[in-house]
Amino acid sequence: MSKTGLYDRIVHEYIEKDGGMIVLLSEDQLFQRTLRSTLLKVIGTKRDCLNVTVNPAAAVKAIKQYEKNKVPCTVFVERILGSKPSTDFIIAMKNVLPDLRIIVLVGETRRENIAYFYELGVNNVISKPASANNIIEKMAFTIKPQGKLSELMSQGKLMMIEGDYPGALRVSAKILKIKPNSPAGLMLRGDCYLGMKDRDKAINAYLQAHESSHLYLEPLKKLANVYRGYNEEEYLKYLKKLDRLSPLNTERKCDIGATYVKRKEMSMAEKYFDQAIETATQEAMSMVAGVADRIASTVIETSPGMSEKYLQKVLDTKGNHLSKEDITTFNKLGIALRNQGKWRDAIDNYKRALTISPEDEGLHFNMALAYRDGKERRKAVESMEKALKINPDIFKASEGVALHFGDTFAESKRYDEAGVFYRAAAEMNPNNMATTRKLALIKKALGE
Repeated sequence: MSKTGLYDRIVHEYIEKDGGMIVLLSEDQLFQRTLRSTLLKVIGTKRDCLNVTVNPAAAVKAIKQYEKNKVPCTVFVERILGSKPSTDFIIAMKNVLPDLRIIVLVGETRRENIAYFYELGVNNVISKPASANNIIEKMAFTIKPQGKLSELMSQGKLMMIEGDYPGALRVSAKILKIKPNSPAGLMLRGDCYLGMKDRDKAINAYLQAHESSHLYLEPLKKLANVYRGYNEEEYLKYLKKLDRLSPLNTERKCDIGATYVKRKEMSMAEKYFDQAIETATQEAMSMVAGVADRIASTVIETSPGMSEKYLQKVLDTKGNHLSKEDITTFNKLGIALRNQGKWRDAIDNYKRALTISPEDEGLHFNMALAYRDGKERRKAVESMEKALKINPDIFKASEGVALHFGDTFAESKRYDEAGVFYRAAAEMNPNNMATTRKLALIKKALGE
């Protein structure tokens, strides 16, 4: 059976055989439709297994009722809910139901964001827009982690809960026999020794787990907790290691600051307290930007002026924190400006974006289109040439892009080059008569 078939089967059995439910906490109607279609058409479920809500309180009520009725439950939750991060919801649910399966839905995100999500206890992260296959795969891994090691880990954790530390230790030995230096197996071993009050062996196991996977946060968190109140120097060392790997955790920054206060190192304390405030501020800015971007995307076709207003709000909110991740916003704003005939403003917008990402061929291409709008043909060609220098195959991205290149060079009477782009467009869509006519005019101009 292919992996795709295996994932489909896991999700199908979860719904049809186990009676599993899915709670979707999201305002995104497109994702709501995609998830529903995936369950009905791809998985082929005949049960109404999807509970959709935009209200966190309603989601909590449904989840608790499923738990009470012993119904398996998987939760999809947006990173931003009603202009607020869903952090508190995730933490609260994991505190009440530690084994609750949670999948977070995000837009574009960075590695440190994902690290923070997993710190909160999230099982998986899906970047939107998501395909049906992507949704199914993430659900399958969330519902039933694959392989013998996962089964042994579940067995070991159950023994830990029951206080059978020697039994769990034997399970950890089995895991490490199958996969030597397995971080999960070493973590289980450390937890067993800690439960047996053998601090030194626990620390040694956690250190081995950290050495076998430097980006795995759990061993570092365990080490920090073991040293808390026992060895302040080591406690601080591991807190700072965690902070470097997952810098969005404001509570940890405060813990580091508080530790420096105890040591009467006030300048270092202030440094981390300032970072905590800055991180919280950026989180708030991200919320505002996320809402504004959603609004702008909703109205970009019907009201480019309104879209411009909210896209500008996104950029203004971020102030000096703009990065390459914001290039998509600049491109959207440029389109909104061009759709209003504000080609000069669009060019200024692209120039600003190029100071952040000068080697972005898409920005040069879009700037060329804005110059064409203003009949600045020479500058349009120059921008197209810059885009081609960065990525010689950019015109092959789509028929429309190839035609834009062809038209821009044809308008500047550079017919040889225009012909290359028109032929590329014709190969992508041989039935486009407009492209055929343009090619004929190029041949005539070249005397062919």
